[in-house]
Amino acid sequence: MSATRTRLRVVIDGSNLATEGRTDPSLSQLDDVISAFREENPRAELIVVVDASFGHRVASGERARFKDRELDGTIVTPPAGAIGRGDAFILKIADRINGVVLSNDSFQEFHAIYPWLFDEGRLIGGKPVSGVGWIFTPRLPVRGVKSARAVKKLAVLMPEGVTPSIGTTITPAKPNARAAKVPAAKKTPEKAARPAKRVTKASRVLVEAQPAVKTTAKVSKVAKKAEGAKKAPAKKAPVAKVAAKRASKSRTPVKAAPAPEPAPVVNVPAVALRRGRQPVNPEDVFARFRSAFKVNSRLEGEVTTFTSHGAVITVAFKGGQVECYAPTTLLGDPPPARARDVLKRGDRRTFRLITVDPERRIAELALA
Repeated sequence: MSATRTRLRVVIDGSNLATEGRTDPSLSQLDDVISAFREENPRAELIVVVDASFGHRVASGERARFKDRELDGTIVTPPAGAIGRGDAFILKIADRINGVVLSNDSFQEFHAIYPWLFDEGRLIGGKPVSGVGWIFTPRLPVRGVKSARAVKKLAVLMPEGVTPSIGTTITPAKPNARAAKVPAAKKTPEKAARPAKRVTKASRVLVEAQPAVKTTAKVSKVAKKAEGAKKAPAKKAPVAKVAAKRASKSRTPVKAAPAPEPAPVVNVPAVALRRGRQPVNPEDVFARFRSAFKVNSRLEGEVTTFTSHGAVITVAFKGGQVECYAPTTLLGDPPPARARDVLKRGDRRTFRLITVDPERRIAELALA
């Protein structure tokens, strides 16, 4: 921490810590985090920020208490429709007050905008330890693909040494001053066309005389070529022509080779062409799945993995096993920011069959 900072100011990523080790966020767990951190840092000024959907995702028994906390200002939510959701709001506050962020997130999308995240003491993480309580420790953000992409994009758009904030208008960088001071002599100029030589009276006479000499020489060359062509023996007819001539004289007609059959026309569905992806499940197993389950029927599935916009659900039934897809938009009302906020890998949950895509042989599920 900086020596000039007299009071520790901390912005708590409430949604992140309230969901640590859990599927759904817990207001009680968030209160434990706040109490434990305040016990270790009694002079710290705490600002607790949660996502806009936090109040809808906590347990029904905690919603009234959360509403009271939101009204009295002890918990803050970002404005509706805020770009970057709660993460951008948290980092904006911490940047404004020169504060510390308490979160287990790495904020990779914002590494280029807020490089101070890598300063020592600006990011703290927390984990609950059984029989001990919450343990807080300084950490550094984890760099990844999103971080590299954000830094590379900003390096192209911004001048060297400039760090914009949220809402900054990005303009192209000005040309380097050193490049403007380079003498013109050092730069490689484009080769200009050589100016025509000055035509003197003597050269004009030579130029006018040259065409006649060249023409005469060309005529003599043409004549020599014509004479050589007359003396040259006639070339033999191509083998193909000779064969055709013999075939016409023979009594047995030559059968022409059969024309190749046209390739069969395959009617590929427009949806498959647009998506450009292969079917997901085997045809026979998916056919049995469609017979066993109708739209709106309930079925049990296991959360296998996560994608950027949902989760892959494996459904096992008497006819086999198929992979289905549960998009984030069908995992709650309002939908969560990420599928990981409501599901956990290995969970067995009840889902509802929404649609079936026969071309890609995959079904779309909603959390029941």
